Amino acid sequence: MLLIPIKVKRKNKKFDLKSELSNVLKTNKVKLKKGDILVISSKYVSIADGRLINLKEVTISEEAKKIGKKYSINTALAEVITNEAEKVLAGQRGFVMSIKNKVITPNSGVDTSNIPKNYAVVYPENPNERAMEIKNMIKKEHRIDSGVIITDSRIAPTRIGTTGIAIGVAGLKPVIDERGKKDLFGKSIKRTKKALADNLSSAAQILMGESDERIPIVIIRDSKIRILDHKSSESELSIDYKKCVYVKSLKNN
Repeated sequence: MLLIPIKVKRKNKKFDLKSELSNVLKTNKVKLKKGDILVISSKYVSIADGRLINLKEVTISEEAKKIGKKYSINTALAEVITNEAEKVLAGQRGFVMSIKNKVITPNSGVDTSNIPKNYAVVYPENPNERAMEIKNMIKKEHRIDSGVIITDSRIAPTRIGTTGIAIGVAGLKPVIDERGKKDLFGKSIKRTKKALADNLSSAAQILMGESDERIPIVIIRDSKIRILDHKSSESELSIDYKKCVYVKSLKNN
């Protein structure tokens, strides 16, 4: 399996993703091939879609004031976080744990790094649909049937550092069900499902980095993963947080 980094110029405002993708492929001297999977930073897609919010123009609610004070977060940023959250669960200094796209997410996925000062960027709207739109655009413009993963970095419970997580997937099954298979000793596997899209996201994140790398796109080639005409759904990528093994275990104790 080959991972190909695509370096780009810094983006500060909304831009046309279709033409930009064609341009950066040319400048990086890369031609798409059948079966390629494009892993694209959620922030890159969000900036292209104009999902930047000027924090100086945010109207701050009483709820945001309370959350900002309780967790030592800028109140304008707290307003954006609560607006993006499907549900606010808890928090600590600098972070609010919330549900976003059915997933437990720090600060609802709202970020202020690698964007202009006094701005925040939020996730692409309907990320699975957006991934499918990008897949269809690639097929039309480049005549290539590809997979698309919109990715973000995420921390895992009790682990140090970030890994990749897929927030939008098109063109491949994001999870492989291993249940019913046999292990090395002939025992039947009862619970395991392989998070394929998340694993590919983590592989791409190694090249993308977290600072000034300017690599928001990584092409995964020769993966032998079957490319499908498939738009993923939230139910394929996540479960209700009340059924999460971490949440249930902590709640029960």
